[in-house]
Amino acid sequence: MRVEDAQPQLLACLLEEGQEPRRLEPRVAWRAFGRFMRHAVQAEEDALLYEYGTFSFRGPRRFTLSFCRQFDVEEGGEPALIQLRCEIEYEPTPALEALGAHNQWWSGAEGEPSLAAILDEIERRSEWEVIGGHRPVCSSVYQERPC
Repeated sequence: MRVEDAQPQLLACLLEEGQEPRRLEPRVAWRAFGRFMRHAVQAEEDALLYEYGTFSFRGPRRFTLSFCRQFDVEEGGEPALIQLRCEIEYEPTPALEALGAHNQWWSGAEGEPSLAAILDEIERRSEWEVIGGHRPVCSSVYQERPC
């Protein structure tokens, strides 16, 4: 898959699970994102970032759960980063804030576990139970160039 086809492919994976970008259910969206990660992409590097925490990056302070696929590409002979994200936001509650913040990268580099193993490891993390007990206030799927 070409990098420019990644967002439509992610949206298709989400739609197959009945997920709309503005109404993502965390576990269902994660499983769809995992299927999306299994599609090979034509990029210099391809990485996964799973993260959560309470932040105020683009507005009010919210607990945010984020799945990100990061592509390192070359544009006009210059290196560039492209990130494709699913983000699910919640009003911060004591239970969500008690989770703290976490980020976990995977790039398939030598010595790292397989993609299947990392997806399963994340799926089994304990925060899913806490997050699942809360209703999101919003969610989105978007692509950005962070640098």
